[in-house]
Amino acid sequence: NNIQACDALSKASPNTQRSKVDRISTFNAMGASEFQSGHFETSEMCFCQAVSELGIGPNNAAKLLPSSPENEDIMMIDCPDGGLFMNPSRYDEGMHAYNTPLNLRDCKEQDAAFQHITAAIVAYNMAQVKIKCGKKNHAEHWLHQGLYWAKGNDHFSKTLVVKILHCLGYCSYFTGEGDMGMAYFQQALNTSKHFKLGKQYLAASLNCIGVLQFSMDDKCSIDNSLQSFEESLRMYRSCTPLDPLAVATVHNNIGRLHYLRSDYTQALQSYQESLEIRRHLLGEESIDVAATLYNAGQACQQLKKFEESLNHYKAFLRVAKSVFGENSRDVALALKGIAEIHQERGNFGTALEFFHQALRAQTVAGGRFNSDVATLLNKIGNLCYETKEYDTALEAYTEGLKIECCVLPPNHPYTIITQTNIAHIHKQLDQHEKALEAYERVLNMQVEAFGSNALVLAETLSFIALMQYHMGDYPSSLEAYQFALRIHREHSSNNDDPSIASTLNSIGLVFFKQQAYKLANMCFTESLRIRTKILGPNHRDVAILWYNLATVYFERGEEETAVKMYKETLRVEEFHLGANHPDVALTLRHLGQVHQQLGKLEEAAKYFRQVIVIERKRVVPNRSSLSKVLNLLGNVCLQMNQVPEMMKCYVEASRLNQANGANASERLIIAGYNLYCLNKINPPAAPVA
Repeated sequence: NNIQACDALSKASPNTQRSKVDRISTFNAMGASEFQSGHFETSEMCFCQAVSELGIGPNNAAKLLPSSPENEDIMMIDCPDGGLFMNPSRYDEGMHAYNTPLNLRDCKEQDAAFQHITAAIVAYNMAQVKIKCGKKNHAEHWLHQGLYWAKGNDHFSKTLVVKILHCLGYCSYFTGEGDMGMAYFQQALNTSKHFKLGKQYLAASLNCIGVLQFSMDDKCSIDNSLQSFEESLRMYRSCTPLDPLAVATVHNNIGRLHYLRSDYTQALQSYQESLEIRRHLLGEESIDVAATLYNAGQACQQLKKFEESLNHYKAFLRVAKSVFGENSRDVALALKGIAEIHQERGNFGTALEFFHQALRAQTVAGGRFNSDVATLLNKIGNLCYETKEYDTALEAYTEGLKIECCVLPPNHPYTIITQTNIAHIHKQLDQHEKALEAYERVLNMQVEAFGSNALVLAETLSFIALMQYHMGDYPSSLEAYQFALRIHREHSSNNDDPSIASTLNSIGLVFFKQQAYKLANMCFTESLRIRTKILGPNHRDVAILWYNLATVYFERGEEETAVKMYKETLRVEEFHLGANHPDVALTLRHLGQVHQQLGKLEEAAKYFRQVIVIERKRVVPNRSSLSKVLNLLGNVCLQMNQVPEMMKCYVEASRLNQANGANASERLIIAGYNLYCLNKINPPAAPVA
């Protein structure tokens, strides 16, 4: 009906100026009505008729704008034609606070300024249609046209200027022009303050400024953002009449800010306040209610309130799927959150299923080659790594890396992380050469991205050195560890740093392998000093150093000193790990070997028997480890002439080796075989078992 009326009215000839004004008002009212009904093409048609009656166009704003003091603060944007919004908003952040057309009847003055303000309103309304259709550049031209015509000093003209500035800021924000957007919103704030337009205008501008400060993602801006939001909330609450939806929006924004600051309890509280208002006014089917539910789900997830978080995510998905469809980025994000919760709970199969659902949704929504797909592939890789499905993890990481190399800048931090994960997989699979190549690629990327002396290089250098250590390339390993040590020391305020202690321990192990026991001793001793100072004498990491030092003294033939250090290791290990831990068994075994070396055979046998007890208690038996200690106890019994126990140990060790498919290094070793003139007699096997 509006289309027919608009068409008939446009064909009628105006008889008087009053008739022309009425026609413009009617066209504008029709456009506003169609806009509210969601018929944006019809709305644009009606506004175009009003524009035609007025004789204004979208391309002459810059030419018409005079260079006068009253307009010096109005900013113009030179934008190319064409193009949709880069990031169209799906949820209400309060950035498009003024988002509906204005009725000409809102302006009651019928004096000479009426035509100017009428032109400004119609231009503003045309811009609203263009914004709804995503035509940012066209919207900006109409908004600048509106600024030109909104010259009046009356209250209505000034509020219109503020609304236009808001819309310009909104356009800039969603095309990534944050600085320009900030300038527009700041100008709107200053205008509202100067002309005392009302708290609701100040509150709207402060909220938008807060959102832009929030998006800058640095500590100073985040702090300023919180101040802006809190001031906006205070003003909205003091407005008469109260705008509860605006209050809810600011609460939601404050929640997002607290979440970014890792203050999840405060974030959840803000989301709950927003949710209470939005649910009451908008209903459960509102996408903005769903958005707040998703945000609350994220906060609950971080607070380990997993059941509550799952309920929020599922409620969001129910609405989001009906609004956006099964396959959208937002649906994928919620599915990813559900998957992460199941992974945290140890439900790995369910987690993997949801990760794959998220991957499908994200791939359909944005194509295979986008960073969100790469993130999900890395999540799948992490899950498979955790469940020791290394081949599947490697496949996921490799595919994610391929995408990241295409969509992210060279040497991007995410790409470096993925390449590091691939190197870790090869390390876990004992594929030392492949791991070394991957770590070296990581190192080159880090040098390009962060410089040759960045602290992050030290960890990668340590992994490189570890691979070289396992490959037996001790000189290269030592060089890499020393490079890492230099970086750690340059970045540390003093030498008492945990990373320095760890690297010194690693260097000591390399020296030990090279039989440079004195140098190894020096490294282990310094590492022990640092760890004891930082962690205290009873820490597990301190015990490791005692163990390493004891082993050095044992190799140097200083058995008495070795015994003292092994006993100190044992004391700490039993305190932290319990009496039946495999590490405790290893230390007891070494104590037995040292006492055997000292000729204290009874003591040696006592320690070996303790190890056997621990090995037999293992949930998953280690046949190789048990056979070796049985072999050691058998040798001690041989030396003590305890033949029955000796034979019992040798027989069981032999059977374990046979069951384990023993190789040459795991065969039974009888100490003193020639000394005691022993002979092995293998009777012929019975023809039938």
